[in-house]
Amino acid sequence: MKPTSIALIGPAYPLRRGGIATYTETLAATYQRLGRRAAIFTFRYQYPHWLFPGKTQWSSEPAPDDLVIYPVIHSLLPPNWLRVAQQLAAWNPDLLLVNVWLPFLAPCLGAIVRLARRFRPTIISVGILHNIMPHERFPLSRPLTRYVLDSLNGFLLLSEAVARDLSLFDRTKPRRVHPHPAFEYGPPIPKDEARRRLGLPLDAPIALFFGLVRPYKGLDLLLEALAQTPVPVFALIAGEWYMDPSPFFRRVHELGLSNRIRVDNRFILQEEAPLYFCAADIVVQPYRSATQSGVTPLAFRYERPVVVTRVGGLAEYVEHGKTGYVVAPHPTALAEALTDFFQHARAHAFTLHLQQAARMWSWESVVETLDGLTAEITARQ
Repeated sequence: MKPTSIALIGPAYPLRRGGIATYTETLAATYQRLGRRAAIFTFRYQYPHWLFPGKTQWSSEPAPDDLVIYPVIHSLLPPNWLRVAQQLAAWNPDLLLVNVWLPFLAPCLGAIVRLARRFRPTIISVGILHNIMPHERFPLSRPLTRYVLDSLNGFLLLSEAVARDLSLFDRTKPRRVHPHPAFEYGPPIPKDEARRRLGLPLDAPIALFFGLVRPYKGLDLLLEALAQTPVPVFALIAGEWYMDPSPFFRRVHELGLSNRIRVDNRFILQEEAPLYFCAADIVVQPYRSATQSGVTPLAFRYERPVVVTRVGGLAEYVEHGKTGYVVAPHPTALAEALTDFFQHARAHAFTLHLQQAARMWSWESVVETLDGLTAEITARQ
């Protein structure tokens, strides 16, 4: 039997709408669109400042008017976890979906799940595993991760790479893999209009790097690749920096690329995202490590091919030569892909495959996958 009442734990408004928050809100909205009862239990306090190097954790966008969101969780106060568990149990969900992405939150999430199921034993708990192994070193990451994973009945994984990581902790509980669908941002915008609105050159070949800038995302590799590319590719870097940008700008100056780089060092709002994707010709993800990314399906949504590195689960989303390029995490490999794309004017050849890829994964199919997973968990109990 399909669950009819679904509670989701994870970031959501009034927190800033980054990738995981948008995933949580979009999934909740999909359940509601399908006629099911859904609510999000989010954080009133998520990260201490030492763990969050951005400007603010709070959203400046309007509140969603169609979602039930309870900002009640304090990640560092165990008495709060008991109260949240009681509130969750009183809400009486059939299914509890818990976003898992950072070991720091494992004690909070694992305790809430355990307590909620003590108050309401019939609740089925499923982890939506964005990451299992953190991208950057974190103390006690393995025992913390094990604590939250042990509290769950099953898992939804966003890539096979995450499934492999999960096997280090659990091999028996039910699980499903479903790739990350595209976020439901605004409609496409004509390229020239998007470039005019962003103040970009109308006739330049433009590559987009989109999202929070962190060391593991390899922006320095892209910079070195631009220096090796015979085509004068213009790089549009859109996203807030979670690292010191000064070494990057020094290297830009050393390579003589100052007139080929535009950096928008700020959190990009949802309503602005279509402008950036539609202004670009291609999207580049030069990551050194990864599990999966919401950037790739978003690029497909706006019919933009991608260059991804062969790390983690990034390559699972891309058909090499059809929806983009899968290359080694090395400047020369990135430069060769960009050169091939622009010198041979391959944009048109990618279009049909990109249209098909954009339709491949939907939020409704995420719900269907979770329904099947819930049925298997129920059958095993």
